[in-house]
Amino acid sequence: MREKVGLSPGVPIYTGVVEVKNPEITIIKYDQDDVTAKHCDDYTCAQEIFSSIDKKIPTWIHVEPISDQETIAVLCESFNIHPLVIEDILSVSHRPKAEEYEEYIFTILKYIEYDEDELKFSQISLILHDDYLLTFADYSPDRFEVIKKRIEKKDSRMRKEGNEYLYFALIDYLIDQYFIVLEKIGDKIEDIEDEILNSPTKQSIQNIHDLKRTLVELKKSVWPMRELINTILLSDSIGQKHQIYFKDTHDHVINIIDIIEGYRDSVSGFLDIYLSTLSNRMNEIMKTLSIIATIFIPLSFLTGYFGMNFKYETIFESQNAYYFSNILMIIVPIGLLTYFKLRRWF
Repeated sequence: MREKVGLSPGVPIYTGVVEVKNPEITIIKYDQDDVTAKHCDDYTCAQEIFSSIDKKIPTWIHVEPISDQETIAVLCESFNIHPLVIEDILSVSHRPKAEEYEEYIFTILKYIEYDEDELKFSQISLILHDDYLLTFADYSPDRFEVIKKRIEKKDSRMRKEGNEYLYFALIDYLIDQYFIVLEKIGDKIEDIEDEILNSPTKQSIQNIHDLKRTLVELKKSVWPMRELINTILLSDSIGQKHQIYFKDTHDHVINIIDIIEGYRDSVSGFLDIYLSTLSNRMNEIMKTLSIIATIFIPLSFLTGYFGMNFKYETIFESQNAYYFSNILMIIVPIGLLTYFKLRRWF
């Protein structure tokens, strides 16, 4: 981000960490009868894509990665994309949003993964035009192979509905990734809960704080999606028959937010459970030590009393006094333990 300080708005500067010079550009044209795909990664190809678009045939152009800012800028300029949109595409730390322009609607979403107890985000930008759908990904594990396979199916709805439905399918796919992440976080929460209840350690506190930080970060990514979907629903670029799909997507976003809030409440209570568990363990330890101390108090008295040297021995002036004292010191702890057991003190 430091590289952008002092520059005028709309200057295309890539702010990510992916180091790939030539992006892979995939052009997929599809209708009910046929699907054609073309791949290219050179500068000239980016300039020729726009002229090859057929308004009668739905076209999806996917670019990944976006580290070559010059190629991305040339491609976007070929499609008459606003400079501020180009800047947002290359600024990979942008929050999710949707903006409607005169000829297209621009959307930013995040592809999310949860690996090794760490959230990983990758920015996905979508531009929906009447004649094409243009997408840019900083990184995606499978380059949307799931969506591509759905397009290849001859009788799929995607081939019948066109670019608007493909636009919805991509957004729905990205939002569904949050449910996968939440499932993994839910398993993590169960593991931490079992750990706290059974064998809490100092590391448990660190795990709780890490999980709280993860949920806060996840909420920051999901919360703007409500406004994003509302913007799409109010857009003139989306036909009436496709709005019902985005209403369903809006319900998914609300559901994700509710799950996150539930997880945050559970994790917030873990600290109380941790302190309560430690307190109970300490009480058990103190109870055990108290029982041991209580048993040895009379034994200490007896050994101290019998160990005294008297000038005139009277009561215990006997050869069996040693045996009597041992028997007495056995009877006393047994009697105390029996009394404690009857009172249910342990």
